[in-house]
Amino acid sequence: MALRKALIGAAFLAGMTASATAGEPYTSPYDGAFNSAYVGLRGSIIDGADTHTTASGVDVRAHYSTGFSGSAYAGTRLAYGFRLEGELKYDHFTLDNLNLAGVPQAGRHGYQQIVAPMANIFWDPPVPDFIVRPFIGAGVGGAYIDTHNSIGAVQVMSTDNWHFAWQLMGGVALPLSQTSRLTGMYRYFRVEDVGYRCTPPALPTSLCKANAIDQSIDLGLEFDI
Repeated sequence: MALRKALIGAAFLAGMTASATAGEPYTSPYDGAFNSAYVGLRGSIIDGADTHTTASGVDVRAHYSTGFSGSAYAGTRLAYGFRLEGELKYDHFTLDNLNLAGVPQAGRHGYQQIVAPMANIFWDPPVPDFIVRPFIGAGVGGAYIDTHNSIGAVQVMSTDNWHFAWQLMGGVALPLSQTSRLTGMYRYFRVEDVGYRCTPPALPTSLCKANAIDQSIDLGLEFDI
């Protein structure tokens, strides 16, 4: 939580600093030329989140353990400190708790995994005197969600389909050289209106919808090419 607040605070401070120089052309904070490209890898620890929905009038809540994520990406630098990036990310969680009508269920087991190709845009504020370089960004794309949550042999909540996804990001980069850097980033990732097949015990199968949300701290290694 403290690291998350620190990253958000750094991005906010960068935005306030940048407002004084708005409209002035500048080069990339990493001394990269316009249209130069970069590639990188990110690894993430993801906060275990709730998926909450209603099936046949029964409240269904699945809580996942802290998960992990990895992504590979490639990008190009645009004018005025903007960057355009394509990213392919993978998330994995295991089921921690499954509640039906507020009652924890014994014998639960399951998982949720997400594969998401995303198109991101970032902005690097013009703060070249900082030791670390702040950035903020947002992205949209599609997410393939594979979820199977069961009580014993009875599958209670499942899906395997594509849905619209979006994300917000903010963080800092520590240059290692003229062409490489370490990055630390907070990410809010959301998949809209996921359709699950819900079958609470003794009730008919129904379609139930919920947003799949996770928040993560990402660490990355990035290189200019």
